[in-house]
Formats: sequence, C-alpha cells, structure tokens
Amino acid sequence: MKKKLLVATAACALSAATAVPALALENEFHGMFRVFGYVNNFGTGTGGQIIPVDNASTRSYVEQRARLMYIAKANDDLKLVTHFEIDSRWGDSAYGTGRNSGGGLGADQTNLETKNVYLDFNIPSTAINAKVGVQPWIDSYGGILVNADMAGALVSAKYAGFTNSLGWFRFNDSGTLPGKATRDFLNLDSKYNLTKDIKVGGSYYLLTDDRAADNTYTHMVGLNGEFNLAPVTLGVFGMYQFGDTPGTGTDLSAFAAGATLKAKAGIGTFKLAALYTSGDKSTGPNDDSSAFQSISSAASENSFYAADMQIMLRNKYNINSDRSIVNTFNNNNQGFIGGFVGYDANITPKFFANVNAGFAAAANNDGDNYLGTEVNAEVGYKLFDNMTASIQGAYFVLGDYYDEGATEDADDPYQARVMLNYAF
Repeated sequence: MKKKLLVATAACALSAATAVPALALENEFHGMFRVFGYVNNFGTGTGGQIIPVDNASTRSYVEQRARLMYIAKANDDLKLVTHFEIDSRWGDSAYGTGRNSGGGLGADQTNLETKNVYLDFNIPSTAINAKVGVQPWIDSYGGILVNADMAGALVSAKYAGFTNSLGWFRFNDSGTLPGKATRDFLNLDSKYNLTKDIKVGGSYYLLTDDRAADNTYTHMVGLNGEFNLAPVTLGVFGMYQFGDTPGTGTDLSAFAAGATLKAKAGIGTFKLAALYTSGDKSTGPNDDSSAFQSISSAASENSFYAADMQIMLRNKYNINSDRSIVNTFNNNNQGFIGGFVGYDANITPKFFANVNAGFAAAANNDGDNYLGTEVNAEVGYKLFDNMTASIQGAYFVLGDYYDEGATEDADDPYQARVMLNYAF
C-alpha cells in the first residue's frame, strides 16, 4: 500500500512539474519617477488654459509623479500590460481618498490611478497584432487631434512595406442605459515604406456622438509623410475635417497642416516646426463652421511636442501643472498658427542643453491675432544612465491679442523649474 502511495505521489509531482513551464510568466517591471520644483506666475496645480492677469503673483511649489508598469508576458505572442500612476504636490493633503494628492503631512492617501490595462497579442499564423483594453494611442499628425489613454480595440499588421491599423475606441458612455448615449472614435491608418528613407501614409478617422437628440458624425481624412534626407529628417502632414461639428450638428469644413524638420548640426540637432489649424469668427448654431475640432477640450488629451514649448503649448514633461496659453488646437474656435525653432546640444556625453523659441497667433478672430512669443531653455546633466537632473526656464511675451479687455494690462507669464527624472 505504501509503495502504491509513493508511486501516486511521484506521479502527481511529475505532472505538476511538467505543467509549470506552460503556466510560467516572464514578469517585466518598468516605470519612472519625476519631481519638479516650480517658480512661476500662473500655476494652479491643475490643467487648463492660461488666462494672463494683471499683478500675477509669483508662487513656488513642488510636484512629483511615479509611474509603475507591470507586464505579464506568457510568451512572445501574448502579454498583459498594466500601467499605474501616483501624483501629488508636496503638502497638499493626507489620510484621504483622491487622485493627484497625498503629499501632505502623514501621507497615507488612497491615490493610485490606472492608466492602461490591455491585452497585447499576435494572432497565430498571421501578421496581425491586437491590443484590447485601455491603452495609449496617438494620431498620425503629431497628436494635434488626440494623444491619450483610451478604451477600445486596435488591430494592426505589417507586410510588404505596409503598416496598417484599424481601431475602435469608446470615449464616453455615461447615459443611464449603457451603450445608448455614447461618443465613439473609429480610426484607420495606413503607412507605406516607399524606400528605407521615405514613408508615406493616409488616415480616415470618424467621431460619432449620440449623447444629444441629434447624432453627429465628424469625418477626418489626412495624409502624412516622413523623409530621411540625411542629415535632414522632414515630416509633413495635412488633415481635412467635414460633416458635423461634434455635439452641435453645425456643418463643418476645417483643416490642419504641419511640418517638422530635424538636422544634425555641430554637437547637436537643429529643429524647425510649424502648425496651422483653421479657425472661425462666427460660431452661431445656424452657421457653417471652419474651426478645427479637437477631440477633447483638455490640453492633456492632445499635443504637438515637436514645438518644445513650456508655456505656449503642453510640455511632454508636465505633471499636474498642465496649463498652457493654447489649451487645444481648436483654440476657442479661433484656430492656431505657430512657428518654432530650436537647437538641442550634447555638450559632453553627460552634459546637455537646449534652447527654443516659438511664435503663435490665432488663425481667425475679430481683433488682433498675435498671441505672443516664447523663449525657453534647459540645461541638464546625466547623473546616471537612467537619471537626469535639469534646470528649465521659459518666458512668454504677450502679443497684441491681449491688449484689450481684462487682459490689457496682464503680466507676461514666466516659469523656472528644477527637474529630477528617473526611468527604468
């Protein structure tokens, strides 16, 4: 009897041992930590548009952000990606519940945010990859339409020089009956490598909104290209919007165009960028609209990082103090005209610096349209391979656009900040 028991036990152990490889996961951990010390005259610790004021007070504060990513990888064709975030301002609150807080005395805040949770898998025997769940997505136009985390499904395939993707995302589903009052986004992107140095692409995006009595359908078509003409890399794009203005049903005919250029020069990289989005003086309910439509009214959901601005436009390093002169590229239905120039220098393998200037105007408004000029700079040092320390500064000279009404005597916005940035 004992011999039979030993044989049975050994068989169970062997079965368990052989099952382990099939269930084993490769665990990946990534993330970052960033802390900013600010001195400025416009920060509120939140996002939104900067409205310059007279006698703007100087304030100083410190923000920090941690992001933690865990990837459960079953094999090369299947993984689960999760991404979380913890933000706070030093001294804000403690012992409570809520996002973007927890830096008060005692800390102990419930403040963990979910950024991404999605499956990433390859369909066997095909060139198709699928991502299903809450995931990051950016348009093919520098993010001027949308650059955000969103819930949906995206399938893509690479073959014969093509990279094609098709996605559906649900932006809003807030009605009393799920699925009956929604805002949905369909995207179709295609890119083709003409040569190893020339890539061209096209897109069709559709935004539907059935939260009001009348459904609206906003269509967007675009073309883009990237050209590696060593030592210069050139990017160009254009987008046309038509159909309905989201949520209102007004007839829409709007467009955007942009270009970026990078060139190796000396010890660094010379940069140029330009962006135009159409605007509209009249926004009445019975009028046609030519105002470029952003997906969201929040600056945190769109971008044009090629500009490298700190005050005029959203900056890629911002934490909760995510305010800018131009909050979205709809720009209060007035559209946007911007030109940018800069230089990134690698002074030594560890010491770097950059300087940028930007010029902005409203594309269409009833008065003066020049918003102003920004100059900014950064000096940094790589303390370790994955950690840098830098000092940044920016000043925005208000243009004639602000010379009337409540902003007539407004102070120019300015900012200085010290950053520590660790990525792993």
